[in-house]
Amino acid sequence: MARPFRVLRRVLLAGLALAVVLGLGLRQAWGGADPQQAAGAMTVANRTSAAFEQPAAGLTPAELERHRVADVLFDRTHVPLEGAPGAGLGPRFNAASCIACHVRNGRGRPLMGESLVRVALRNGQPVPGLGHQVRDRAVFGARPDAAVTVAWREREGRRRPEVRLEGDASRDLSERSVARSLRVAPPLVGLGLLEAVPEEAILALADPDDRDGDGISGRPHWLEEGTGAPRLGRFGWKAGAATVRDQTADAFLNDMGLTSPVRPDGARVVDITERELTLVTYYSQTLGAPRTALPASSAVVQRGRELFDTLACARCHVPQLTTGRSPGAVAGAINGQPIWPYTDLLLHDMGPGLNDGVAEKGAPGQEWRTAPLWGLGLAQRVNGSVGFLHDGRARSIEEAILWHGGEAAAARERFTALAPEQRRRLLGWLQQL
Repeated sequence: MARPFRVLRRVLLAGLALAVVLGLGLRQAWGGADPQQAAGAMTVANRTSAAFEQPAAGLTPAELERHRVADVLFDRTHVPLEGAPGAGLGPRFNAASCIACHVRNGRGRPLMGESLVRVALRNGQPVPGLGHQVRDRAVFGARPDAAVTVAWREREGRRRPEVRLEGDASRDLSERSVARSLRVAPPLVGLGLLEAVPEEAILALADPDDRDGDGISGRPHWLEEGTGAPRLGRFGWKAGAATVRDQTADAFLNDMGLTSPVRPDGARVVDITERELTLVTYYSQTLGAPRTALPASSAVVQRGRELFDTLACARCHVPQLTTGRSPGAVAGAINGQPIWPYTDLLLHDMGPGLNDGVAEKGAPGQEWRTAPLWGLGLAQRVNGSVGFLHDGRARSIEEAILWHGGEAAAARERFTALAPEQRRRLLGWLQQL
């Protein structure tokens, strides 16, 4: 009887050791900081419908005052400049202000006025006369690029948008020739913190050739712009902007027809001055992210995190990152912060279901940047009836998960195989982010 007892004891000890190792691995993957403080020192305690409009915690009095000055410029409604034809808003545009699409700094709804349409020829080239974006509004005396209507097609409980374009008869805007993609405005949460994550930390997460064989091959989006070295894209649905400043300048030009020092578009005198561009950029950089509703010790969080790991969602939606340290940081509180954005900022192939056919700056239609999840549970509280994914097609978080394909197909299948109670646990955890 002694030998079987010794064997049993060894098995139990081995199992205990494995449990300890797995536990240490889990803690290491999720980091040691408090996940309820999603933005570290810049975490916002407010979880009302105004949560995304709050300046980050941790700003000095001078930084906070500058943020408030910048807030006025961010909210400004732009108009054409009198006596200066072609200057100011337009002549073609999608919105007249930042907050028209970023309602309360959250995501826009999937309807014209809060969203826009990106286009490309079927060979990936820009559409002659339009480029890569349809401006569906125009100032007096000008004509929009095209009229846009959006219809919804539903199948098996999931819907997708069908975008129709009607423009000048001399321009071929048929679906056969032109791919089109409805795009909602993403939420303005923690942008300055994501910008401060060291490039090497993001590259360390990349595995473009899937060398580890896990089926996930996130790749960095290198932007070939100008004559300088390629820059790492971080912002936008396809990581098409390297910095918050670039993303801001792109929005001014593409969405409002406003030129700036970064995007002069041939203008002799720009519409947005250097000071205005810097301040509006600063406003976005100094918005924090809301704390989660529940502490890390709660059962909802513990069980939700375990399921998130088990399904391998955390392979792309990486829970924790850490910002670098720079004496030139726009706010001192950005430096050296453990943050919980749930993203790797890399491009992933999301499969044919999410392939919109619109290639942008080298990112094909099926590739999308991993969307950050912080503030996810507040999305519809901030702006009612918003949807999820790039075009707002998903009316719930669960529906968004079911659209995942490509590299995320295995995780989606594991989700659909969960027992109803396990699904509720995972969704409950996501709702409290």
